Amino acid sequence: MPHFEFAMLLIFMAAIIRGYTGFGFAAIAISGLSFIWPAKVSVPVILILDLICSIGLIRKAWRYANIDLLKQLSIGAFIGIPIGLVILIKVPDQLLKLSVSLSVLAMSIWLLKPHSNHLTPNKWLTRMIGSISGGFTAAASIGGLPVVCYLLLTPYVAHVQRATLVLFLSATDLASVALMVANKVINISLWLPTLILLGPAFVGVLVGQWLFHRNPPKSFRHIALPVLISLSALSLYFNLYNVH
Repeated sequence: MPHFEFAMLLIFMAAIIRGYTGFGFAAIAISGLSFIWPAKVSVPVILILDLICSIGLIRKAWRYANIDLLKQLSIGAFIGIPIGLVILIKVPDQLLKLSVSLSVLAMSIWLLKPHSNHLTPNKWLTRMIGSISGGFTAAASIGGLPVVCYLLLTPYVAHVQRATLVLFLSATDLASVALMVANKVINISLWLPTLILLGPAFVGVLVGQWLFHRNPPKSFRHIALPVLISLSALSLYFNLYNVH
């Protein structure tokens, strides 16, 4: 697989933003890696990296997470994950990349605008969002975005949202990776790029956390979203160009 220098720089940048804001690693990574690698390579690699980098966050997240919300999201996700894997395997690479770029761009633009948080969650709506997220996770590694869009409309306080999201995405990453291994989507050829990118991911998260303790961000919107919008817009442009 070529372009490891670009991939390492991209993962390092995405990990810094993840460590600083707690958001955006997978979406930034997939938007950038779509320039250089097929989705069947970049999606599993990103999921493995995201899962490993989340290990240190899980213990603390258990203290603040809303377990009922986590349960309802997870019920939906385990319906969506197999569907997402079928999409990853069956949908042509260029069409999948185009759909991912468009989805990331649309959700990032939606997140830019403040929204009221008066939506009362119910189990069926939460399960539906979980199912969409599970599908997005297995197909494109961007399962966090639809959940963030949903949680911002609810009255849950920020630390509960973040903790629940950490546990939910860790669970869906693990389930997606296990299903990919079982279906031979993840094989020995993917371990080299994963190991190469693991160092930049770890260091980037540490740098981001150091920056967070020195100058905590008021919102992820002002940092993660401009990067997401820029990368997804560029990716959309190049994928549209390649279609023709």
